[in-house]
Amino acid sequence: MDAAIAMQKETVPKSAPASDLKQVFRNAQRAFDLIQKHRTPPDPKTYAVWYAYVEAVDPRVIERVDSAVAEHGTLTPFDINSIFRELLTEEPAAVSARHTIGMAIEKEIDEVMKIIQQGVQNSDEFGASLDKANSALPKAVSADNLASLLSNLMEDNQRMAQTTRELNQGLMESQKQIATLNQELEEVQTQCMRDPLTAIANRRAFDERLEREVRAAAETGEKLCFALADIDHFKAVNDTYGHQVGDAVLQQFAAVVTQNIKGQDMVARYGGEEFAIILPETDLFSAYNLLVKIKYNFKSSETPIDGTLKTIKDVTASFGLVRFEPGMTPRDMIEQADHFLYEAKNAGRDRVKAKGF
Repeated sequence: MDAAIAMQKETVPKSAPASDLKQVFRNAQRAFDLIQKHRTPPDPKTYAVWYAYVEAVDPRVIERVDSAVAEHGTLTPFDINSIFRELLTEEPAAVSARHTIGMAIEKEIDEVMKIIQQGVQNSDEFGASLDKANSALPKAVSADNLASLLSNLMEDNQRMAQTTRELNQGLMESQKQIATLNQELEEVQTQCMRDPLTAIANRRAFDERLEREVRAAAETGEKLCFALADIDHFKAVNDTYGHQVGDAVLQQFAAVVTQNIKGQDMVARYGGEEFAIILPETDLFSAYNLLVKIKYNFKSSETPIDGTLKTIKDVTASFGLVRFEPGMTPRDMIEQADHFLYEAKNAGRDRVKAKGF
């Protein structure tokens, strides 16, 4: 717990007002109380999750914690790790990569600025040379003086032309390098929105996309459907075959969904063995038929068991489906989809439940 306290102290600005400090310590005490109440492991990750919960800044944390407590009666180590990883931190490798690329871009921009400054300086020098020649031209009484003056001007012009070519080449190379670095930065940003296990969108990407789609549907009247899917008896798969096989089942499900949805659709890992599927421009009947197809294809698939010739068969999934109605918020859609998912589970699993189906 000392590590957790140290972590919290680091988040308090040295100049924070006394009222802010009091609130911080009140939140800290509430976080410790919740750790004790729910008998969760007293480590820094657990503290960070509970503190974010009582601080109530990110509604996603509140939703995830409430959902996990409602389902399990507490926060399991898996819940804590997934919430901490997906909502409270970023992968260190991604943070490091973005920092490195950002520094490289800054360096290239500095080089561009130096090139521009050099070009301005050369232009000023050539302008001064022209002014000097202009002043000397009326005094060039002989052909030799005139020839010398023209020769100097030609030399200055050649130097200016050569320098300009070199500066332009430097600018082109810097522009190419900046374009490459920007592409690499976009790739890193994309990786930050991906679930590392299944390679589909993560919870952060899902939250942003659902909010955009709900807003668009409300503004345009376009159809929008959303589903939550849960792999049935997943704990039994982990207990029987081990977590590596469980991971393979999650990957298999993600692959089946990805192969069946359209380009504008999104599948995301919602948390644990739960997945979210966003279906823009799709009516309820079409969405229902699509999920039935996905359900059947997943049940019919086989997941290999590493190191053996055996496979897991007949693993099933349940689905809760909802259609967007005017006035609904993203949270409304999630809650209704979760309600229908609960109905699918209670009805025997391996089925799709929606209003009217």
